[in-house]
Amino acid sequence: MKKIVDINLVKGVVSMIVPVYNGEKYLHKCIGSIINQDHKKIEIILIDDGSTDDGGKICNKYALSDKRIIVIHTKNNGPAAARNRGIEKAKGEFIFFLDADDFIEKNALSLLVENYDKYKVDLIIGDFNKIKEDVSEISNSGHDRFFSGSKLLTKKEIIEYIFFYLKKPNRAPLFTQSWGRLFKSEIIKKNKIFFNTDLRTFEDVAFNFEYLKYIDKLFFLKKNIYNHLVHDNYASATMKICDDPKILFGYIRALANAKEFLAKYCPDFEIKKGVGHAYISYTIIQLVRTCGQVNDRNKKKIYEFIQKLINSPEVRSNLQFYSPSKGESKILPVFMRLRLVFPILMICKYKAYKRYGKGK
Repeated sequence: MKKIVDINLVKGVVSMIVPVYNGEKYLHKCIGSIINQDHKKIEIILIDDGSTDDGGKICNKYALSDKRIIVIHTKNNGPAAARNRGIEKAKGEFIFFLDADDFIEKNALSLLVENYDKYKVDLIIGDFNKIKEDVSEISNSGHDRFFSGSKLLTKKEIIEYIFFYLKKPNRAPLFTQSWGRLFKSEIIKKNKIFFNTDLRTFEDVAFNFEYLKYIDKLFFLKKNIYNHLVHDNYASATMKICDDPKILFGYIRALANAKEFLAKYCPDFEIKKGVGHAYISYTIIQLVRTCGQVNDRNKKKIYEFIQKLINSPEVRSNLQFYSPSKGESKILPVFMRLRLVFPILMICKYKAYKRYGKGK
């Protein structure tokens, strides 16, 4: 059952929602970048998600010196639940999500709000930099593959982009994260759009596709307003699977949301083909990440998981739609069709080693 939320909102105010979990190393830069925004009409909602370092204390200290800051302390429930608490608390006309280890440019909010005032759309998405931790190596977002400049996207163009995403899900970042964009609070609250707390991965994608159901156009701003820190370690790149490999497979729910969105506008077979290809693409990507963490303790569990996965009705039915482009795996889908678990495990482990190096 979806929660009931308050929709009495303050015009022009941006509610900045920041989940914080053990972020003491980054918090000063993150919060400082919010406080110093050119756009001053903000409320800052810091959700201390059960931090075991000094992150919660740092949040409290900032709240004492800036009345725009609200701190919520909770037990550790993950970023999805933390963002949901922020949504419930938000009073601004707009919502902006920011991760605690990232930071934004000084004019980020003013640019987003100016473009909202100009185009009157229900979603404004800014471009971003990726910053590799420790080496300060900066790379672009990947939006250049689709956008040569700022662009207003109609419903038709949004649908075209979604099919581009379904064909190359790892190369189409517009809807792969929730941060760095201006959402309309009224749309979120009125339609009770929350992050799925059952997901540990792809919860941002699922949220975005749910939000898209209620808008007709969006604006992409080709200016780097957001700086996303990429942690240069294997555990971060793969997520620890712990005792449950399923946590890496949140794309199943995300693609279901994409399918629901497209169902209103596109032929059923076209949707099945696009979603089916993306389903297998993501399955391969996550199998590589899972098998990269194989060790003597979990090898049997991962073997059994792969066996169950490749025999699932969803994988069996979607394999027919997989059409690899250059650089995408051709051999793994063959082994999936043949239900060859051990070769899949070994190939994926090798691919993970090549991509991430030896796991720690």
